[in-house]
Amino acid sequence: MSQRNGLPVGLTFFVLLLIVLPYLLLALSGWPGAISVIEEAMLRLGVIGPIAGLPPHLGLSPQVIRWELLLAGLGLGIGLGLGLALFSLGKGAVNRDMPANARFWLLALLDAASLATYGLNFLLPFPLLRYYSVKLGGMGVIAVRDAGVALAVTGATVALFLLYGLAYSLCRGQDNRRLWVIVMSGGLLFAIVTVFVFPISSLDIYDYIARGRITGIHGGNPYVRPSGDYAFDPFMGYAAWQWATSPYGPLWETLVGILARLAGNRLLPNLLVFKGLALAGYVASVLLIAAILRRTAPERALAGTLLFAWNPLVILELLSNAHNDALVVALLLGAFWILSRYLDQTGDAGPRVPRPDERFWKQVCGGVALILVGAAVLVKLIPLLFLPPFLLFLLADEKGWWRRIGVGLLLLIPVLLLAIEYYRIFWQWPEVLHTVLRQATMFRMSIPSATKEALQQYVGETRAQVLVRPFLAVFALAYLIVLGRVAHALKMLPRQGFLAKVSRFLFGRGQVEGKRSWDVLVGASLSIFLLYLLLGNFWFWPWYLILPIALLALAGDERLFLPLLLAACAGEVSHVGWNFVWYWWGVSWDTLYRMDALVVFFMVVPALVVYAINLRRVPASPS
Repeated sequence: MSQRNGLPVGLTFFVLLLIVLPYLLLALSGWPGAISVIEEAMLRLGVIGPIAGLPPHLGLSPQVIRWELLLAGLGLGIGLGLGLALFSLGKGAVNRDMPANARFWLLALLDAASLATYGLNFLLPFPLLRYYSVKLGGMGVIAVRDAGVALAVTGATVALFLLYGLAYSLCRGQDNRRLWVIVMSGGLLFAIVTVFVFPISSLDIYDYIARGRITGIHGGNPYVRPSGDYAFDPFMGYAAWQWATSPYGPLWETLVGILARLAGNRLLPNLLVFKGLALAGYVASVLLIAAILRRTAPERALAGTLLFAWNPLVILELLSNAHNDALVVALLLGAFWILSRYLDQTGDAGPRVPRPDERFWKQVCGGVALILVGAAVLVKLIPLLFLPPFLLFLLADEKGWWRRIGVGLLLLIPVLLLAIEYYRIFWQWPEVLHTVLRQATMFRMSIPSATKEALQQYVGETRAQVLVRPFLAVFALAYLIVLGRVAHALKMLPRQGFLAKVSRFLFGRGQVEGKRSWDVLVGASLSIFLLYLLLGNFWFWPWYLILPIALLALAGDERLFLPLLLAACAGEVSHVGWNFVWYWWGVSWDTLYRMDALVVFFMVVPALVVYAINLRRVPASPS
């Protein structure tokens, strides 16, 4: 079949999936009446059975798919994945000379295998519409810590990452309309299916709902009053952090208050509203990545879009668990998109359409981009790290440091006004400050955390916390070095004399000179966040990798693809550890520290080893 006739084939495949999908969702999600025939048949066959201790939902008896069916789904995912891997290696999937038809159908099969794995291994056993009112639940609670389910979810997760890696190899260096159809429709279908999966590995969505009701329903201040103070509200019993005030920014708390008022006093609509927000953030992020790459690096636009859109960690954490990182990533990508709209083909600053004053329009658009970064900071504080590299990028064309300082302050005024406006709503000192200070005393699943846990056995917890503070100093130094490299690459530092020699020695290594200003900005943003996760972050959860995955899609650094894939896969598998293995060991502080150390090791060490190997063997960007 010719490439010209392939688009109708892809569209037909997409349309057929959309026609079949609603029936599959109704059958698998536990909707009243729609599942009755299938449910009765499964009961007769003994495929499903009741679980003790869970209340009925939606008029149906609570059930879990037994591990035999899950292992069937696992076999489908791994079998197809390994079969396609062998076939792909035999036919040269990574070879750009591979026939277009073969590449298209291989990608379509990977799409179908991934969709089947999400459906059989996640939607079918953990439907949102059946288990949504289980308090403090998760995959371990629903599966009653069943070893078969733990094995099946682990295998399915690994299979999804295998299928994802193969799909990425097929799309590298390609720009085919048929492949675009598969990539975009596949991501959308994965997302829609996963929206209806119970939040199996995080209860954050219930805390969002609880704090939204504090603000939107009860008129309280989530920075002063925890959800536990509103025990009379039945929704608060679902929150995991009932003792804690909000750790998020005022823009997020304002938004969740509005959503709480819109969703009303029923739990399911509240869950669906937040799931819908996560879906909107995911779709917006995928479209923004595609639009940015089509303009800045069209040769890797397809692969870069798939890198984010098909990543299993992104799918499961954003759509199943509905983390507010979906909004943070969408806002930051919106800022990058605005800057990309006013870049010429070489990536140098300047509008595409001639204007009376190109520098003026660049700064206007830069101001809007900074407002979006500021909005992301008002959801979660950590995007504050991106403001300095953005400012350096926008001020590179200004002559003289006094002028740069003046223009920088003008650009920051709207961001400061936005922060003042939103913090004014909740301002109560020093309670608002606790949002920041509490993070410095929380340790979980990070390199500093594992170090602290090892030290406290000998020096006590208080002294161990003091001894790991130097990690912050090391991160601060690394952060300043990255900013110096940005300033050097953008020709903002002296070019002659002693200071020029010093700047070249400190910041001119690593082939930063001669890079496009756009590549400098994106690469620095990715480096900063990865350094933060490794050194400056004491409290880590796997969904923190969503943002670096999005930045890697823009940067296209091939040396980081496999390390991030390994870290993301280990992060998703760690949920099985916390939901099953930890309980088998016996829930205690000792076993918590053991599990923490195990997770940190498997997330960090293999990724760093592969990255060290790639530094010598893999180019920074695709050829």
